[in-house]
Amino acid sequence: MLPPVIPALLAAIFAQEPEAVIRTEVRQVLVPAIVTDAKGHHATGLRATDFTILEDGIRQTITSFSTDTDPALAAAPAAHHRTYVICFDTLHSSFANFGRAREALEKLFQKDQGDNAQVVMVGLGCQLRLIQTATSDRKLLAARLREKAFLDTLRGVDSEAVANEVNNTRIRMEQYCRRCQCGVQAQGSACNPERQDLRQQLNAQAARTALLGRAFLEGLRSLTTELGNLPGGRTLILVSDGFSLTPGAEVFAVAAAFLPNYSEFALAGDTLAPQLEEALAVAVSRDIRVYAIDTRGLSSASFSAGGISDASRSGAGNSGVGNRGGSTLGELERRQDSIAFQNGGGLAHIAAMTGGVYFHNTNDLLGDFRSVLADGREYYLLSYAPTRANDDGLFRKIEVRLTNSALRVRAKEGYWAGK
Repeated sequence: MLPPVIPALLAAIFAQEPEAVIRTEVRQVLVPAIVTDAKGHHATGLRATDFTILEDGIRQTITSFSTDTDPALAAAPAAHHRTYVICFDTLHSSFANFGRAREALEKLFQKDQGDNAQVVMVGLGCQLRLIQTATSDRKLLAARLREKAFLDTLRGVDSEAVANEVNNTRIRMEQYCRRCQCGVQAQGSACNPERQDLRQQLNAQAARTALLGRAFLEGLRSLTTELGNLPGGRTLILVSDGFSLTPGAEVFAVAAAFLPNYSEFALAGDTLAPQLEEALAVAVSRDIRVYAIDTRGLSSASFSAGGISDASRSGAGNSGVGNRGGSTLGELERRQDSIAFQNGGGLAHIAAMTGGVYFHNTNDLLGDFRSVLADGREYYLLSYAPTRANDDGLFRKIEVRLTNSALRVRAKEGYWAGK
């Protein structure tokens, strides 16, 4: 559960004047759609007849159609019809990588005039931390990024705690290898009591990681819930190094590198997929596009090169596994690469499901942020009444097609009926 202060904090961040609401029994599904050409430039001037929407393969009738550049919106400059929430993932990201994101955002706010869009900045780890309430003042946002309070928020203990768990596991494995055989030669029942004790310790670590992960995803769900209450276009920008939906995957990967022949160290069993689905269901139902920006750039953290999990930083005793740059180090690197890839997959899934973009394998973070703002200014909003309208809670797949095959369309992949 989120601490009691979180709901109050969210209410303060997204404080709004009450709006008149007209309720109707006709259920409409809104589908924001981004259309670009082969070079990535936004395509404007399209009409409803240029689009086709299918739900679970069945063609739907488009009941309304508009664009974010409609004259009605442009004629009301006092109203913020776009909101961007920049969410820094302080649980799974390194402070060094955040430095690059901060530099890119500062340049963005110095040049981008904002077009009257409002921006909120928060940090999300074990708990939600407010960095900046909603404002359209780009100078204020740029100044906030330079303040010590902002750096302290990113330099929190959340990600350090996870990194320490990984490093402590490596040290624990080296201690184990001083007493028992490790590497590909290790097999059979020798040192079984020690391995069972090790497994219990890893399970305890995975349980702690699961608690942190659930708090993070609950915070993400609450954040999207409150953002969904705002009028106009809503965009969530998740700045992160990626995260695993299998709690303890990182520490089990370390143990498996030392003991590759023992299946009990191959994978932790719990999963945070249901919690992620709950957060996605909220974002999808409220038409919030989530853009994930991977701050690792072209190169990701490794177990080598003096990193926190560099197995060559200390010896493994007399186990003979060649721990100093030998086979175990290579196995650690291989498993770390696999974990890093999986962590990025979670970000890609969030973006794809909501119609956003997963930016990765690039050092042009400024270009990534600019692309997000451009999408927020140029999109089409379609709606339809589903031909099969029931609340069975099952996922409905949405497909948006264009009559012009030279153009590309991006929209949310579906929604959960009744959620």
